Amino acid sequence: MKDAQLLNSEMLMDKILFALNNKKPLSVISVGATESFVMAQYTIFSEEEFMNHPEARVANKGIKAGLKHRGVRFPNITLRDEVVDAVRKADIIGYNTIVKTMDAGLLTEKVFEAYDINPHYIFEANLRRVFMFSQKEKFEEMLRNKNILLISSIADKARTGLNNRLKDKLKFNIVGTISIYEYEDIPRVKDEISKYNFDLALIAAGTNAIIIAAHIAGEYGKVAVDIGSGMKSLYTDKIVKDRWLKSIIGLDNIMKM
Repeated sequence: MKDAQLLNSEMLMDKILFALNNKKPLSVISVGATESFVMAQYTIFSEEEFMNHPEARVANKGIKAGLKHRGVRFPNITLRDEVVDAVRKADIIGYNTIVKTMDAGLLTEKVFEAYDINPHYIFEANLRRVFMFSQKEKFEEMLRNKNILLISSIADKARTGLNNRLKDKLKFNIVGTISIYEYEDIPRVKDEISKYNFDLALIAAGTNAIIIAAHIAGEYGKVAVDIGSGMKSLYTDKIVKDRWLKSIIGLDNIMKM
């Protein structure tokens, strides 16, 4: 990315801690494969190209089958435009800086170029899977004495896990949990957010997390962090691994970043 500063996990945590300690708004998001394909609709790819791509087929099939693991449908120009606007507003953007293919980081870079998006700060998106382990002290400091809002389909599990493991030690208060499964849930989610007083929002909602994080930082001046698969680690206390992390990027490599 042109002129963007690449943050390692320590630098990323320091940015989050600075915003929390100084009560500054901050949105930390991630633009992965699905998010990039959402943004690429009718810009990088024609409708025929993106609708015949596995990313769109999986997303549409998943929703119809009730799996909802993508949380979006293709095509959707309104979603595309909302995501582009939210990415423009984001303070720190994660994407796949290691794997440069059209199913990963290269597509993200092409999408950003198409929309003339030039982030100030970027990070390797897979850090979200490990920074609660590789930067344990700073991650715990992020939670310490904070009012926390959890937004995810697994938010209730994360609340139980965090409370059981760390509440006594860190004295945080999870003020609420908000469930989200798909794009159409966003109006309800925004309404529920308005009912809580919080310092930090942790989000895991795929593409929809980008829109929510930008909304929280812009509307409420709070810190919103899209932790993606890391949400599961909050209750399992284990790193969520996939083939990218295990065989392509390498767990040891990402833990050192």
